[in-house]
Amino acid sequence: MTSSLTDSRRQALRSASHWYAVLSGEPTNPQQEARWQQWYEQDQDNQWAWQQVENLRSQLSHVPGNIASRALQDTQITRRHVMKGLLLLLGIGGGWRLWQSEMGEGLRADYRTAKGEVSQLRLEDGSRLMLNTQSAANVQFDGRQRTVLLWYGEIAITTGKDTQQRPFRVITRQGRLTALGTQFTVQQQDDVTQLDVQQHAVEVALADDMGRKRVIQAGESLLFSASAFGSVTPLDEERSSWVQGSLSFSDKPLREVVATLGRYRRGVLRCDPAVADLRLSGTFSLRDPDGTLNIISQTLPVKIQYITRYLVTILPR
Repeated sequence: MTSSLTDSRRQALRSASHWYAVLSGEPTNPQQEARWQQWYEQDQDNQWAWQQVENLRSQLSHVPGNIASRALQDTQITRRHVMKGLLLLLGIGGGWRLWQSEMGEGLRADYRTAKGEVSQLRLEDGSRLMLNTQSAANVQFDGRQRTVLLWYGEIAITTGKDTQQRPFRVITRQGRLTALGTQFTVQQQDDVTQLDVQQHAVEVALADDMGRKRVIQAGESLLFSASAFGSVTPLDEERSSWVQGSLSFSDKPLREVVATLGRYRRGVLRCDPAVADLRLSGTFSLRDPDGTLNIISQTLPVKIQYITRYLVTILPR
């Protein structure tokens, strides 16, 4: 892959690695943010390079709803691995071994979505596979089973009737999920998998011990690691509202709303601590993040500050 990079894209990746180090390090000032914005908008190769940064981050760090709203806030471990991934794309450093890792496999996945993109496809058996924003998956059907390997992000599955009666399975780093005639969503987080079952049931086997299994019924959710099952909880239907093209919130703190919205909007979206605890309820289109920001400004005592199109802060009105 690296051999096909143009000189322009190589330079763009070098610049992207510099800006990633700047924006994910110490707190930035408006001058730095404006320079990043200028760099981002001046060339399509720069935009492509920044998308590679966001793809790498997606594989290494799930962004849950309760973290700080700054879109580029990373742990040092995640930051270091993103930098390694950028070096890989440039074709320098410890290339092949990293390319064969999960990071490299995710970059070469059969199906991937960029930030803000939701994709739907029909599989050969009639099953429906949806990929949420910043997700990657492989699909492999053979004579014995139908398998979806989720590298990172989130997918929704609606299984079709298979004439060969092969089991339908989803594989994550934490385990194997077998559909029992069903509709469900799976989210690959950092060290755990989130399963939500909308119809019928799903059998879960842990990666560290395939003999340990649990069946999750419709209306239930399970968070599990490679070695342990969490508690079964009632299904939170808001979590899968993206399947219908919307984002739903019921009395959620604004910081959580902004963190979720930031997964679908390019650039940096921030929430001032002074308004982070304001509560919001509503259903919004995930295809129009700016429209949602406008509604928030009309609903809550806040104002939306557009430093540039890609640098936005929600402040007290």
